[in-house]
Amino acid sequence: MKRLCIISLFILLAGCAPAQSTAQEATPTTQSVYQLGIPDACQSMEDGLCVMSPAGETLGGGKTTVIKQAPVAHFLNQTTAVQIKVGDWTLVFDPGGNIPFSVGMTFPNAKLYPQEKGVGLDIQNGGTKCTQLNGEFMDFIMQSAQNGVQEVDPISSFDIVFMASCNGESQSLQGRVKMSQQ
Repeated sequence: MKRLCIISLFILLAGCAPAQSTAQEATPTTQSVYQLGIPDACQSMEDGLCVMSPAGETLGGGKTTVIKQAPVAHFLNQTTAVQIKVGDWTLVFDPGGNIPFSVGMTFPNAKLYPQEKGVGLDIQNGGTKCTQLNGEFMDFIMQSAQNGVQEVDPISSFDIVFMASCNGESQSLQGRVKMSQQ
C-alpha cells in the first residue's frame, strides 16, 4: 500500500495524470464532447429540420438544408428511443438503457442505433445512411402525452440538437430538429 501511495504521489508531483480507462461510457451528462449548440442557420427555425454539412460530409452533401414542415415522431418498441421523420430525413435518438430524455441533458458517445448498446443515434437522408456513426445529441424540450410521461405516443414537442460523424469521416453533420407543442 505504501508503495502505491508513493508512486501515486510521484505521478502527482511530476504533473502526470494517472492512466485512466480507455472505455468510454455512454452516460448522459450536461457536458458536451462537441460543444453542442444550435447552429447559426438554425437559430430562428420553427418546426422542421435544419442540417449543416461541411464540404465532403456524406449525409448532408456538403450543404445547409432547412425543411420547414412539422416532423412526424414516435417512440420505438416501448422504449425511450424516438424516431423522427422530416422530408427525406429519418433520425433516431436513443438515450440508451431506457433512460428518459431530460431537458438540457446531453447524450454523448452515441453509436449507430440499434446495432450498439448504450446511447444510439441514426441519421438517414433518402437512401443514404451510415454503417458506422459517432455523435451526440441534446434535448431542450421533450414532451409526450399523459403529463410528460415518456414512452407514450403521441410525442407533442421536442427540440433536439445533434452532431454526428458518419462512416469515420472527419467532417461532422450538425443540426436541429424541432416540433412545437401540438
